[in-house]
Amino acid sequence: MSNVSPDNSALALIVDDDTTVRIIMRSVLESQGIRVNDAADGVEALQAFAEETPDIVILDIMMPEKDGFDTCTDIRNDPKGKLVPIMMSTGIDDTDSINRAYQTGATDFAIKPINWPIFGHRIRYMLQAAKAMHDHLAAQQTAIRLGKVIERSSNEIYICDDHRFELQQSNGRARDNLGYSDDELTQLNLCQLLPKISASQMKGIVTDLARGEYNEQRLTTSMRRKNGTLYPVELSLQLSREENSTLLIGIAQDITERRQAHKHMRQLAYYDTLTGLPNRQLFSEQLGDMLGNAKSNLAKIAVLYIDIDNFKRINDTLGHSLGDKLLQEIARRLRKCATQNTSIARHIKLGTEIAVARLSGDEFTMVLNVLDDTSIAGDVAKYLINTLSHPMVLEGHELTVTPSIGITIAPLDSDNVESLLKHAGTAMHHAKQAGKNTYQYYSSTMNAMGRERLELEADLRKALEQNELVVYFQPQIDIQTGKLVSAETLVRWNHPKHGLVSPDNFIPLAEEMGLIIDIGNWVLTQACTDLKGWQAKGLELGEVAVNLSSLQFKHSDLLEQTCKVLKQTGLDAKYLKLELTESIIMNDAETTVHALHALKAMGIRLSIDDFGTGYSSLNYLTKFPLDELKIDKSFIVDVDSDSHNASIVTAIVAMADSLGLDVVAEGVETESQLAFVREHNVRLVQGYYFSQALPAA
Repeated sequence: MSNVSPDNSALALIVDDDTTVRIIMRSVLESQGIRVNDAADGVEALQAFAEETPDIVILDIMMPEKDGFDTCTDIRNDPKGKLVPIMMSTGIDDTDSINRAYQTGATDFAIKPINWPIFGHRIRYMLQAAKAMHDHLAAQQTAIRLGKVIERSSNEIYICDDHRFELQQSNGRARDNLGYSDDELTQLNLCQLLPKISASQMKGIVTDLARGEYNEQRLTTSMRRKNGTLYPVELSLQLSREENSTLLIGIAQDITERRQAHKHMRQLAYYDTLTGLPNRQLFSEQLGDMLGNAKSNLAKIAVLYIDIDNFKRINDTLGHSLGDKLLQEIARRLRKCATQNTSIARHIKLGTEIAVARLSGDEFTMVLNVLDDTSIAGDVAKYLINTLSHPMVLEGHELTVTPSIGITIAPLDSDNVESLLKHAGTAMHHAKQAGKNTYQYYSSTMNAMGRERLELEADLRKALEQNELVVYFQPQIDIQTGKLVSAETLVRWNHPKHGLVSPDNFIPLAEEMGLIIDIGNWVLTQACTDLKGWQAKGLELGEVAVNLSSLQFKHSDLLEQTCKVLKQTGLDAKYLKLELTESIIMNDAETTVHALHALKAMGIRLSIDDFGTGYSSLNYLTKFPLDELKIDKSFIVDVDSDSHNASIVTAIVAMADSLGLDVVAEGVETESQLAFVREHNVRLVQGYYFSQALPAA
């Protein structure tokens, strides 16, 4: 073996019939600064070995032509291969293979699949250990027990007798790491430096080495410094027989940095960098172990899938930096619930890393693995909802968020990780559909509902292309003249299988899928086209009203698209009325004022729909260039019998009069409701009393 370290371009020979494995190994080793030769079988390996002696051989056992055992034996029989470190690897995890590997001369053994991040470190250590051994043997052969080579070795080297283990010599690395002088070390025995190895254990190791059962004994243990602190080492113990005595040689490598690197790699691989919580990978692995234990113990496990309602809106409005701080605060509260709330913590086995985990984005989980009664999961969900809903102040903003939680129970719902996550996610989505800020247990019927929703989503994507959407119009009547003065445009979906689908069933879906803008633009175009057609036939209709969704109103090309539709259809802007809900125009009111003025400047009339259900500021209402208020039908439905609603309607009418706005009463269905609004000087009425929504024809 050549006297070379990884930093001086050591050469590794990879022998494996799996091309993919060779490619990955080459990549890992070359990233460590190690040169690589490779071979597909034992015959090629021996030829490559003869051409250039490698510093290390990584040898697969199962290969065609010549297997790893025979190849290892041939290398050891070659004078150049006696000291070359050989790592053997295989997917066969059995004791006989491992023993045979060591018997044929393997230095180390690795089981596939290989942990690649650690693999490179193991190879570097083998090279370093081989170098130290080479240095030591070279020094021994020249009768210099601990000459310059050993003294300068990067490993700690100790030489002691094989009975009392009293230290006779050590190298500079050992003295530097331990903090002892050379004289102080000669007053100690090796066991005093190894607090985890007793004298009797050391004697047993020496006995095994003396019998020739092993050439060396390798241990991972700790060494104690002069100041009492411990540090981890990998220790190789060997016997050196001289003329009059036998010496025990210990070669120790400080693996503190490797441990820290491994810990850091594990942190990166298994923990979320933002919140410090376990990530999906660790969650899946540990939950899988829990499910296996639960199955044998007939225990139950609850998985709570926690999603923050409307988190995207916070990110979009206040920025991702504040969104990250919000996620950190949510993680802190969840962790506190799992560790400090006794009513919750008693349902989590001590030491469970994944009691709380972050799966992705604003999705978290909590796992209860000490569960006697499944109803406990619901009680925990209620507590989490209450805890997360408490206001939090971040960067001067007071934020209140709500969670939707899905609950699934193992093994009742499933006994594998993937299905449990899927079921918990399904239950969470049902909690959102139930109004958010609540929890739902998973049930098998949810899967069928989920499939129906997926089918509906797929069909909705085709609806525009296949002309399945139609517009309906609900008349608005001037009750003083009895004339039809306007009509509100409503969209319907004429589904080929389900018939007419209510907007309540597909409009929210279109908003979630991002289709609402395309649908809204189509409705606007169709409404303007129909009105222009009626005008061409001499049919009088003062204007047509079209509802704008929140996404349409916020979209950057609203004005451009509206101009385009009016130009395309030839409709005069004064015949178009756009309706916006109270909540839409009050969201970012300052920006809304500019957008409304721009629409108004085009000649379009503007109306607030569902007035009375939002949170309008009278100050802002005076700034908005509005033409009309529509009283929400929830106030009209019992206006003739509910004095509270009657007072609200009276107040809205009075306010509209003071602002010079027209008033439309929505949802008028009875004679008494009509009489009430007529008595209070409401002139425009819309509702089933006159007509339901009708197709254009």
